[in-house]
Amino acid sequence: MAAPHPRLRQNLSAPGLLADVRRVVTKIPDPRVRNTHVKIPLADAVMSALAIFSLKFPSLLQFDKHRASEPALRHNLNTLYGVEHAPCDTQLREILDLLDPTHLRPAFRQLHSHLQRGNVLQSFRYLDGYYLLTIDGTGHYASSKVSCPHCCVKHAGTDKEQYYHQLLGAVMVHPDQSTVLPVDVEPITRIDGSNKNDCERHAAKRLLQSIAEQYPQRRFIVIEDALAANAPHIRELQHHGMRFIIGAKPAGNKALFNAVQQRLSANACTEWEIDNEDGTSCGYRYVNQVPLNDSHPDLLVNYLEYWEINARGKERIWSWVTDIEITPENAEQLMKAGRARWKIENETFNTLKNQGYHFEHNYGHGKHYLCSTFAFIMMLAFLIDQIQELSCRLFQRARTRLHSRRALWERLRQMFCLFEIENWQALLHALADEKRPLGVLHDTS
Repeated sequence: MAAPHPRLRQNLSAPGLLADVRRVVTKIPDPRVRNTHVKIPLADAVMSALAIFSLKFPSLLQFDKHRASEPALRHNLNTLYGVEHAPCDTQLREILDLLDPTHLRPAFRQLHSHLQRGNVLQSFRYLDGYYLLTIDGTGHYASSKVSCPHCCVKHAGTDKEQYYHQLLGAVMVHPDQSTVLPVDVEPITRIDGSNKNDCERHAAKRLLQSIAEQYPQRRFIVIEDALAANAPHIRELQHHGMRFIIGAKPAGNKALFNAVQQRLSANACTEWEIDNEDGTSCGYRYVNQVPLNDSHPDLLVNYLEYWEINARGKERIWSWVTDIEITPENAEQLMKAGRARWKIENETFNTLKNQGYHFEHNYGHGKHYLCSTFAFIMMLAFLIDQIQELSCRLFQRARTRLHSRRALWERLRQMFCLFEIENWQALLHALADEKRPLGVLHDTS
């Protein structure tokens, strides 16, 4: 007799997570202040967009065709996402275009509170109870024709203007975890009334302030690339009580590398090399308390270098600066933490762009906030998926049975459009076991 499928965890599976998001967005003031009797509530618009990105519809038009022609989809939007009045694609764009995406931040915080209370974050603790938070930017919109007042602009060597939107993401990672947990997002766009492009440095100030306010009790080690190895940014991290492990390169930190070389010449560096059985070798070098640069000689950092040499003699070198004192006992942990920065590229941005989320697809640009709001909601859908991969055994079984994320999203979307589904428990049972009955099948011929 086959083992019964596990039941869903109340707050760490789809129904609980979506209900929490719904409660948060219901409290957001409706920006349509002149329309006191709107047919479609703001919460229905947000949850409809969340459904589109959770189900990985490749376009709003395709979703709208299913919404208009298939009663099962409208039924399931209500039973699974709490949407009573599903907007058409035009209505959805018009409503969400007015929504400042930063109003969605409490939804991320609410989901993280359940991870904390459910003791899920224990597996993310690292280096004396800290959490590794990697921060990086990525683009999600570019056009030479369509723009809005918040678009950044570049000429790229031509007279023709190029318009673009980017965002700065903050994601919790662990060297031994494939799952990542988005914590916060900050748009890199022109601020209202400004004629200057925004940039990662200014966005980072806003992002760090937001994280410090929302997660005052959580201890972070921020991991970033070498662009962040500058005194103003490090001072900002120190201001918020955050530790750091930041990449360093000779081209951008010349004075630092000169100081390290001087210590090395004076035999004041600690280093060792390890020979592996497969013919490869690796090594560490570190020195504590060296100036970051000549302009800020009072800002002392600790320098760590790590290298690998393969069996053919090819060498790769990584280096970081950190405010954590380096010792022979923690050098390997610090190295693994520094290299975990790539998880925001590989497990986050690349997943969003290449594994069914259609992150770079233009779902709609709008005249105000639409482009950034869609990016926020897609990141929220990604967080919900990651929580289920981490905490929902029924979701894990479905993912294992269907082998890949793309296959899972495809089957999920098919069932959502074909069957009237009573609840998430029934849907996930059916995804995890193809012999499991699901619900009423509609004739779509």
